Amino acid sequence: AAPAFAEEGLLNFGKVKLGGGFALNLDIPETGVVNIVVLIGGLIYLLGPLLSESMATREKEIQTDIDDAIAKYNEATARLAEAQKAKAQADEVIAEINASIAKDQKEFEQTIQA
Repeated sequence: AAPAFAEEGLLNFGKVKLGGGFALNLDIPETGVVNIVVLIGGLIYLLGPLLSESMATREKEIQTDIDDAIAKYNEATARLAEAQKAKAQADEVIAEINASIAKDQKEFEQTIQA
């Protein structure tokens, strides 16, 4: 369907019927696009400094949290290495005890058989 143009004027590009009773309104002054753009621009102008200050504060908080998490990770990694070292030492002691027990059992069996 051909677009049904309204009266001609500055920034008036008419309406394009889409069917089913719907149409795309291209009349910029009628749609209020200019008002919305001015409103958004004003909000950005007025709230910009407040939002940037808030975002800077939040960025500092996040960076502090990240630094704390890195420090805790490094501490946990060091403690894990210590625990693994202690486990390895305990495994060596257990192996020595088991070897001593096996040796004592063999000696006891030899003593009994003799």
